[in-house]
Amino acid sequence: MARLIDPTRLQRRWQLTLLTTILSIIIFLFFSFDNPPPPPRGGAEPVPISHLGISLHNQGTSERLVKPGDVKVIGLVFFGRKDRVRILKCYLERNLAANGGWLDEVHWVRNTNTKDDVNYLHELVASNPAYRQIEIKETGFIGYGLAWSTLEEGAIYVKIDDDVVFMADDAVPRVVSTKLAHPEYLVVAANMINSPLMGWLHYHMGATHPYLPELINPEDVRPELAPDREKRPKTAKRTSWKYRQHPYWTGPADYFFSFEQEPPTMRHRWLRLATNTENQVRELKRTPISDAEYKTWGNSVQSWAIAAQQHYSFLENLFEDQLDLYQFSPKAQAWITDYQRLSINFVAINATEILSHLPMDTVDEEWLTVSLPRKIGKSVAVDTHALAVHFSFGGQGDVQTTDLLGRYLDYALENACMAPAPGSRGMKGSYYP
Repeated sequence: MARLIDPTRLQRRWQLTLLTTILSIIIFLFFSFDNPPPPPRGGAEPVPISHLGISLHNQGTSERLVKPGDVKVIGLVFFGRKDRVRILKCYLERNLAANGGWLDEVHWVRNTNTKDDVNYLHELVASNPAYRQIEIKETGFIGYGLAWSTLEEGAIYVKIDDDVVFMADDAVPRVVSTKLAHPEYLVVAANMINSPLMGWLHYHMGATHPYLPELINPEDVRPELAPDREKRPKTAKRTSWKYRQHPYWTGPADYFFSFEQEPPTMRHRWLRLATNTENQVRELKRTPISDAEYKTWGNSVQSWAIAAQQHYSFLENLFEDQLDLYQFSPKAQAWITDYQRLSINFVAINATEILSHLPMDTVDEEWLTVSLPRKIGKSVAVDTHALAVHFSFGGQGDVQTTDLLGRYLDYALENACMAPAPGSRGMKGSYYP
């Protein structure tokens, strides 16, 4: 007679087998991620995976970027604003070859005649042997064109605006590596926060969140905080970059803030709207980003409000460790912009290619991203994994009425600024703690 199997015992046996399998998988995954493969022996060191959480290496990509020993990489900065550069220099110094980065030198082009700013530039250049000032006779658009003729043939340049207020640790290595690997690209740009074309994409990819200016009774605004362009502060007031340390926005349920509205006060702040899965879309439609356009000269390049919302959203994503929202996908190819004019806030170029086609017959941005690529049959690409933040365009001046510069300063001081090496020459008014 066949032996009957107790169904209760059989169920327990299957449960035990399933539990053992799950535990084995968890242990395997734990040791796989906790012990990455060792770096290659010999040659240049791979770009470090930052413990600060500002590298995109841990956001779905695993390749290790190694600087070629025979390539000279030079940063090119058009200097004009001291309050921005005090933040930018923290990131530049992290990226210097002497500190384990990829920038062998940084060349500074003076783009201002303001005495205080010029004095700061002289002090800045003298503070580091990797810094060099490029002398040109003009400033503004004429100066931009003249500066490109001073490039060092054979070098790879990373042109960085002086108001880039954040860059991931791997942003420079990525744009340089992509440029070297793809000679069909004349220009390789970083994936910029606050860029007319990329900002529209970020919004439609879910990287932009609902923020509105804090509602303030006009009667409570002190005269010194009135949004007067002539009274704007010249230095940033440090304030917490962590959005969770600020309250949620409160106000009427039907309140809407247009991309064309004026700022309420100086140093005002934008606050996060409380959302859930049901009201997320509706709340976004109350904010300026809902009217953003995918156009070089669209409202995004002129609207301080659209810019502000992108900045506050970025700081939230940075805090929540979700910068992969900007990446498109872990294995995304470069985004090609042929032949729409692209902002050159953070771009890699080969000096020899540029020098061989000078002089420029229009402004540098138009020439580099439209005229010359079309003429010689090359593309302009955005490396979507190389993340950086551009503070403002000329038409977005009212972004300065927010507390954003103070928040970026706070993040840089907390995470990016490196203490000077013992015996090195410091700078007066440096932001080092």
